[in-house]
Amino acid sequence: MNPTLLLSAKVIAEFGPRINDILAAAPRRIDIVSFTPALQLAPEQIAALEAAYYSRDVWEGTEKSVLSPAAQAFWAIIDRAQNLKWMAVYSAGMDQQRYVDAMKRGVRLTSSAGAQSESVGLACATGVLALARGVPHWLNAQRRHEWSPLRGKDVPPDIPGQTAVIVGTGYIGTVIARVLRAAGMKTIGVRRNAAPAEHFDQVLSPSALDSLLPACDWLVIACPLVPETRNLIDARRLALMKPAAGIANIARGEIIDEAAMVEALKAGRIKQAYLDVFHTEPLPASSPLWDLPNVLISPHNAGASTGTYARGVEIFMRNLQRYLQAQPLINEAAVDS
Repeated sequence: MNPTLLLSAKVIAEFGPRINDILAAAPRRIDIVSFTPALQLAPEQIAALEAAYYSRDVWEGTEKSVLSPAAQAFWAIIDRAQNLKWMAVYSAGMDQQRYVDAMKRGVRLTSSAGAQSESVGLACATGVLALARGVPHWLNAQRRHEWSPLRGKDVPPDIPGQTAVIVGTGYIGTVIARVLRAAGMKTIGVRRNAAPAEHFDQVLSPSALDSLLPACDWLVIACPLVPETRNLIDARRLALMKPAAGIANIARGEIIDEAAMVEALKAGRIKQAYLDVFHTEPLPASSPLWDLPNVLISPHNAGASTGTYARGVEIFMRNLQRYLQAQPLINEAAVDS
């Protein structure tokens, strides 16, 4: 039996001819297996699986560690595929435990980093700018049918001249910096490699974070969740920020001490927040975040855009060609990611 590639029926239906062209040009043969949630494979078919694509249509409906029915069926196959060598995944973040477990057993994993960067970055920048201009005040007044101009202490400060500290200068962080800088903000990036980066006025190492927080107007979290960034923004660091500052998080909820952030927002020690990610997802109905007037919430949905799915498949197809030609892969993750 020839080695096989596991793809969803949807991906095959929409991109099959192009994928077949890539396979036809490969120096060795690999056959396609069409995945549906009802797929049943014999042991020899499981053993033949060499590569797979965990596409967005299979993942759809998954919430953090709670898999959708289609994803459950997919991972039931992957977990038994002991000869699997490479798997591409729809997501940009590679912190999920099932990804780590696959890499630990020798599976090469590649992400779709870049497919959602524009959508997520623009959503984050929109949230920051909406809060900075007092848009929630107007929306709340509209719901009450109330003519309520911003006056006195409620008048927001000018956006030009504000400072955004953006933790993470990858694809998404760069989009955020580009937009906020165009609006007149000073953008300071924080990353392990403090080399200059496009759209950032300055890039510093994480050791500078404590010195940056007291003066920043916006703290934007756009970095991966790794051991070094888990609980990076804790109660101590939140206390370093000025009361007029805001927070935006489109990375992972675990990077911020959520309970400490809630208390800071309630007490006015932090002015406002745009949040797309949370410790628990879906965010429980009992969470106080829902009712805070100074918080904008999106349900881990900042990347929603009609072009995201196709861009993810494009990255997969480029990597498929590279994999079959034994070339370096795009967005390959390491075990400690």
